[in-house]
Amino acid sequence: MAATITLEDVKGYGITGADAMLTDYIVVVDGADDCLDARGVPESTQRILKINAVGHLATLAAGGQIKSQSAPSGASRSFATPQGQGIDSTNWGSALRSLDRYGCVTRLLEADKPKPFMMSVGPGKRRAC
Repeated sequence: MAATITLEDVKGYGITGADAMLTDYIVVVDGADDCLDARGVPESTQRILKINAVGHLATLAAGGQIKSQSAPSGASRSFATPQGQGIDSTNWGSALRSLDRYGCVTRLLEADKPKPFMMSVGPGKRRAC
């Protein structure tokens, strides 16, 4: 049975953002349920995959991750902006890729990434396009 994550679960991992946005991200990652269940991924692993995916999306939406904070009123905060493109541009995404053995969740987040294809050019010759 597919694991369910809630807004409270996501916030419990320190993921921040507007409640409506985070709730919509949860709905997006729930799209991996059939794939995860079909491959017998344990519920605990499903939960962490989904939470990492929501963290990745929220980090991209916010423009970066908090790198450091200070306070007792010399207040300060610095951010690490996402580096590169795609799933590996955030720590959440990198963790997701390393844990998502079947690509069920990462596939959802990289759906718009162009995929190379092979085409036959002549007998026995193939070229990537």
